[in-house]
Amino acid sequence: MHTTIIITFGLILLALMLFIGEKIGFSRQTLTYSFVALWLALTVINGAIGVVTAGQSVSSEMVVGSLVFSVPVAALVLFMVMTQA
Repeated sequence: MHTTIIITFGLILLALMLFIGEKIGFSRQTLTYSFVALWLALTVINGAIGVVTAGQSVSSEMVVGSLVFSVPVAALVLFMVMTQA
């Protein structure tokens, strides 16, 4: 359940960054790089907390972390392809 919540948070963060960023006037390239860097950092922090606090193994956190990272990034790629001018 925690994984689903984190992925949903990532998708909401992506939508907010794209919506607010475009309203402010940032380019899509800047928003894309910013989201990927921010989401990678948040995914690593989430995995570190899982290892330290929840006692999860590093290998299981790597597998879950790759899923948590890849779903919102795949949604970003799909959005960029679908809205290409």
